[in-house]
Amino acid sequence: MAESTGGRAVFITGAAGGIGRVTVERFVAEGDRVALADLSLEAVQKVADEIRQSYPDADLLPLEVDVSSEESLKAARAAVEEWSGTLDVIALVGATVQAFGASVLELTTEEWDRVHNTNLRGVFFASRELVPLLPADSGASLVAVASYWGRSGHAFYSSYCTSKAGVISFVQCLAGELADKGIRVNAVAPGNINTGMHQAALASEAEERGISFEEMKAIEWAKIPLKVAGPPKSIADAIWFLASDNASYMTGATVDVNGGVIFV
Repeated sequence: MAESTGGRAVFITGAAGGIGRVTVERFVAEGDRVALADLSLEAVQKVADEIRQSYPDADLLPLEVDVSSEESLKAARAAVEEWSGTLDVIALVGATVQAFGASVLELTTEEWDRVHNTNLRGVFFASRELVPLLPADSGASLVAVASYWGRSGHAFYSSYCTSKAGVISFVQCLAGELADKGIRVNAVAPGNINTGMHQAALASEAEERGISFEEMKAIEWAKIPLKVAGPPKSIADAIWFLASDNASYMTGATVDVNGGVIFV
């Protein structure tokens, strides 16, 4: 079996986001080669440049990829084949949130489709195009990012919750299909993670309520048993673990990293 740490070829979507960027750095720190994919080539190039300041010899491939587009992922596959030939790890981090809370009776078709096209169809498209680059019986694996909101439904956020529930189910389906090839498929379900997106949401809610950002943060973080939103590194570490030999007997699993907000 190929070594599962150091020198692997890794493909990461959402690489310019709060969790994605830290995930890229986590793999690079282990000596892995990383293809960084996100909507903006400028953004992923900036991430690559910043990481090279700490890891000047890092082998990085910045790619402009729209995971909701079959054509974009086909182009990404071609670029990865030219760069590396095969992959060892696929980490599907990229996702979007529901733009606004709305009842099922008022939610627009456009918003439902936008969320599902990225969060669920994107995982499907990326898997269909990139899994063929994972060699059988080599220690290769795919890790997708779900959400604790995919564990249960939340009123007014049906498109987001169902898209992430779909990721959890999809991971189980794909794990069953690839098990006989020795390719593992797992997911991470984050809780509240202290990214720029989380802070922006707190700031927006604070403004609506007419309270300070710190007051809003205290209210929301008090709902978390561990009393703090998790650092992005907590998710990157979970992704790395699932892609390593340390998780060699895990497939079809969704690991909850949520500070205790939900127990499954």
